[in-house]
Amino acid sequence: MNYSVNREKMEQASKALSDRGIALWLILTSEGSDPCLPLVTGVRTVGPGAFLILASGERYAVCSSIDAQDIEESGLFHEVVKYTNNLDEALRALVLKLAPSHIALNYSKDEHLCDGLTLGRYRWLLEVLKEYDGEFVSSESFLTELRSIKTPEEIRRVKKAIDVTLDIYDAVFEKLKVGMTEKQAGELFLVEMQERGVVNGLDRTLSMPMVLKENIAHRQPSDRVIEPGDLVIFDYSIDYEGYVSDIARTVYFLKADEEDAPEDAKYAFQAAFDAISAAQRALKPGAVGHEVDAVARQFLLDRGMPEISHATGHQIGRETHDGGTLLGPRWDRYGRSPYGTVEEHMIFTLEPTILPGKPPYILLEENLVVTSDGSEYLSTRQESLVLIRS
Repeated sequence: MNYSVNREKMEQASKALSDRGIALWLILTSEGSDPCLPLVTGVRTVGPGAFLILASGERYAVCSSIDAQDIEESGLFHEVVKYTNNLDEALRALVLKLAPSHIALNYSKDEHLCDGLTLGRYRWLLEVLKEYDGEFVSSESFLTELRSIKTPEEIRRVKKAIDVTLDIYDAVFEKLKVGMTEKQAGELFLVEMQERGVVNGLDRTLSMPMVLKENIAHRQPSDRVIEPGDLVIFDYSIDYEGYVSDIARTVYFLKADEEDAPEDAKYAFQAAFDAISAAQRALKPGAVGHEVDAVARQFLLDRGMPEISHATGHQIGRETHDGGTLLGPRWDRYGRSPYGTVEEHMIFTLEPTILPGKPPYILLEENLVVTSDGSEYLSTRQESLVLIRS
């Protein structure tokens, strides 16, 4: 297995710890229970275990003897401490030996991807380390940074996922027909995914994308039949070596006497397209999430479109919603995420959606990486409605 990204991430973690004056990061795990493990270590334990990353750069794993082989062969850890009876004694001895002034733990009030330590394991840890006289702190600030700031290899993998996604879209659009159900349209994606040996980035299985003729929501394709004059939204992600895309396209199914989409559909499409362009110009290092969202939101309102009912964009990486800074409004449901700052090497979606109302519904979703002085598209943009003839 290739652990190059995990090595990069653990080195990144040591620097983040050092910058914050935190001596040690302790990750508890059982059956891969913590959502940070695929990103950080790439290895897991079946029985209870712990991974310790120090600001000084050393890395330790504490695991049962039956879990040790894969962890040792990964070459990621300077020492693998094996126990036979229970984790308690081995972990206590190592922590007291290292005597860190601060220990970061994976708990967070706002960020679910940083909240991998359960209440039960936290209480257990307090009992195991009752002789430890240092301070426990949250890992949220630097773990969010680890997820958000992509390494060159992470960006390469996301770009590959995007390229494969767009290739599948092109192949499917050649086969779409009036009279198909949403499910039948979705099944076209399954065929293309099987041919390329990829899975859906949302659930990591061979599953269909969202195909939405109506009832625009996060839902599975239905038995609704696509008819002439329908706008249909496709929202789709694939996984490539643990990293994902997230791209949406809107398709218009022409009526028999039509050569082009109706003017109101084209107007709405152009408004969404231009809103993405405006948001892209605002997406650069130092921008605040809600400020970028406000650019796209106001752009659509100025053109008579309904207000966007969700965030303009979110981060992608290991997950389709990868946490961290959100390009969203200052609504209570989003917590602190819209107040985050955009930084170089973050990867975002831009998707200022026009939902049903007076104009037709339109969803375009593009993927971009933040550069040193702006941002650039990783996905090839949809520049007009995809037209399917009856």
